[in-house]
Amino acid sequence: MEAHSITEPDGIEAVYRREALGAFAHEVRTPLTAIRMVLELASRDGATGALVLDRELASMLSASLDDLQGLADDLQETSRIERGKVALIGGQCNLREAYIAATEPLMRAHIALAGEAPPSVMGPWDLRYLTRAIAGFADTANRSGAGSGEVQFESSLEEGAVRLTFASGTPGGAPKAIASDAGFSFFRARQFVLAMGGRVEWDRAEHYLSVNATLPLA
Repeated sequence: MEAHSITEPDGIEAVYRREALGAFAHEVRTPLTAIRMVLELASRDGATGALVLDRELASMLSASLDDLQGLADDLQETSRIERGKVALIGGQCNLREAYIAATEPLMRAHIALAGEAPPSVMGPWDLRYLTRAIAGFADTANRSGAGSGEVQFESSLEEGAVRLTFASGTPGGAPKAIASDAGFSFFRARQFVLAMGGRVEWDRAEHYLSVNATLPLA
């Protein structure tokens, strides 16, 4: 189990920064490999020698380029948040609204949140970043957990805070650290929660991950 606040020691933050960059570098390889494959499969026009892509290959190429652009944008954004260059819009954010918005990108990634939706409580959060944090932790839990496409979700109100839990897999195995293989989505979502004054806890074993994100209500 790990719990850190936004005032973590520089040593801990350096570890997370290194692992986040490792995760980023790993995930960049996927769209690059797809682009390379598309170019290898592409036929060339006999007369002009130009690349000719059919509709399916062109779609693959476009999606891979979008992935690369998204990863680059995310890395730049999290860096700017960490350096205090981005001001989050806090206040009057509805938790249920953020949850519902997060289910859309998760559906596209074939990930479903199982459990009751959170209550319609308001907090001093940024709707955009809270939505992305929920989606990011769900993606991380699925990736590092059972990988079934279903993530157990729970929410609970504590004194002055709301706690969100994302879990996948069966607990009880040998403890495993959060590292770059957890995926860049974890480090991105964690940065968003810290920037909103919250904290992140996790419990990980082989094929199991539970992430708890606690956000202040005031």
